[in-house]
Amino acid sequence: MTRRIIPIMKKEAIHIWRDPRSLYMALGLPMVLLILFGYAITMDVRHVEVGIIDQDGTALSRNFISRVRASDYFSLRYLSSNDTEIERLLNEGFVKVFIVIPPDFSRDLAKGKDKALQLLVDGSNNNRALVSLGYVSRIIQIFATDVLTEKMSRQGGLYGGGFPMIDPRIRVWYNPELRSANFIVPGLIAVVMTVMTTLLTSLTVAREWENGTMEQLIAGPARSHEIVIGKMLPYFLLGLAQVALVVLAGTLIFKVPLKGNLFVLFVVSAIFLFCGLGIGLLLSIVTRSQQLAYMFSILTTLLPSYLLSGFIFPIKSMPKVIQWISALVPARYFLTTLRGIFLKGYGFGSIWLEISALSVLSVIIFLTCIKRMKLSLE
Repeated sequence: MTRRIIPIMKKEAIHIWRDPRSLYMALGLPMVLLILFGYAITMDVRHVEVGIIDQDGTALSRNFISRVRASDYFSLRYLSSNDTEIERLLNEGFVKVFIVIPPDFSRDLAKGKDKALQLLVDGSNNNRALVSLGYVSRIIQIFATDVLTEKMSRQGGLYGGGFPMIDPRIRVWYNPELRSANFIVPGLIAVVMTVMTTLLTSLTVAREWENGTMEQLIAGPARSHEIVIGKMLPYFLLGLAQVALVVLAGTLIFKVPLKGNLFVLFVVSAIFLFCGLGIGLLLSIVTRSQQLAYMFSILTTLLPSYLLSGFIFPIKSMPKVIQWISALVPARYFLTTLRGIFLKGYGFGSIWLEISALSVLSVIIFLTCIKRMKLSLE
């Protein structure tokens, strides 16, 4: 069997070597896509345009304003004591968040009265609005805590004869800096590899039919499973090189920590590559047209891996029917394992379920490829 597989492998490897487009698609394009989307897709919100209406004009209100100025999350664009320009500036997009400090703000706080700050937020971008509200709320919380602490120190005891102040000490595990790149880049690697692995093999058999060389394979002694293996193996090796490149780019360019074992990472990647290459080969066998195979490979990989893998939208928040459909998307399992290996240092024991699902999908797709190839050769 090996004697019949090796010539097919050599033939496919020669074609890859002689076609610069194939090499670029295999090695260059994943890097381009990873860097492009890695910088373009981010959930971090920085330098939000903020306006402040200070109707109090006291040292305490100026202290609060200085805290907003000092934050990297905000850029103070407007400061006034008059609220007549709020609607116009929000409508024009010059300011995204308005903070209104009411009159008697400091006096009421000094008397121990509750005092509300008004926040006006441009909600046309709901994600940006929610994140901005969280940032402002955090500044207000710290400011209120400092005011209460200072008041307690002046009174030399518990404030208002009531309850001691609770100081929460928050520790974030796995992504302590809350960098969106640490979450986005491993998922982006899964999406890019899903698309690229399918594209690599989606044109192989279709090219044989279009070039008229399929008859040579039919007349040869190689069986259907030997042709499938011989055509997949060169791309499998290229896929491993792709994995090495994108992992290197993720750790060096985007500074994503790799806490897990590289051996575990490459074993999972190898199973995923076998599955992705099998999907592309199956499309090539079924369509017998390079153009159709290319179109179907994009439709069956890019959209499902982006929408149904958990890359952006959590799977648990999807309707049950969509969750069941997502179980057929290999990128779902590969993405979960990548994030676990990168951020949590997962080993085989923590990702055995995802590995099992990928293995089952790979075997099913491989057997389907063999069956379809057998029908083509008959």
